Amino acid sequence: MTTKRGFLPTFAFSLIRLSPIVAPATIVPAIPNDPLLAEVLVKQWLALFFVLVTWNMAEGTTILWMQAKSEASEKTRTYFLTTIIFAALTVAFLQYLRTLSNQGVFLLVLATLSIRGMSRTGWENGRPLAGFIGAVLGNSLIALISLLFIAPALYWQSVVTALAIGTAVGAVEASWYANSFSKISARWALPLFRVALCLGPVIIATMGMANQIPLSYVLSVLTVLGAGRVIKRANYDGNIPNTFLAGAAGIYLLFLTIMSLCRAYESGIVT
Repeated sequence: MTTKRGFLPTFAFSLIRLSPIVAPATIVPAIPNDPLLAEVLVKQWLALFFVLVTWNMAEGTTILWMQAKSEASEKTRTYFLTTIIFAALTVAFLQYLRTLSNQGVFLLVLATLSIRGMSRTGWENGRPLAGFIGAVLGNSLIALISLLFIAPALYWQSVVTALAIGTAVGAVEASWYANSFSKISARWALPLFRVALCLGPVIIATMGMANQIPLSYVLSVLTVLGAGRVIKRANYDGNIPNTFLAGAAGIYLLFLTIMSLCRAYESGIVT
């Protein structure tokens, strides 16, 4: 079960869930020098963005429609028609994305939508393990798709980088849906939350030390120091602290900021 929140927290959380689309650009050079290739990349990003947005809206209105239907509400027809509209928009954007990508990437997009749908169902229906795992996998796949837009060849570095981003976003999502965790599920949820909160920066820093990416990215491990406060709060509460959602989101944004500065340094923008 989710907790109702204001517009700004909900909007910020939605942006964080969409951020894996562009987050890989903080690690690898994204915009090609060739204007035509750059235009294609931007179109791919935008198409994926609108696919995810309309899919999320279709999910939300579907839940509202089912609730209204079970309550015999007068809004049932309105929610149903809204769901059909968003579903049609999703299909249209998927078709457009299909023209911009190869079959392998398109199949990954379909898999991502399926996993994100199962994740949301898990969160909403009291199955937090499915929600948690789906959040990490779904966000990791979005980052991987973005990396494949930038560099079509698939390497293990791309998979590991996508996992680093996906786990970081997954930790924020777990904090958002903290009310879904019972005292029993907290026994496994807390360790997973700690790992998800710190794994991304550790992966990137390790890749930097292993010369798989520039050495400057070792600085991303500084994010772990900031994560200590969130982890301490979780240990104190004995559960994932939904009241510290801003802290989990802040850790993720700090992670992105450090990587962005490293990218700027490696590009010669910051010296």
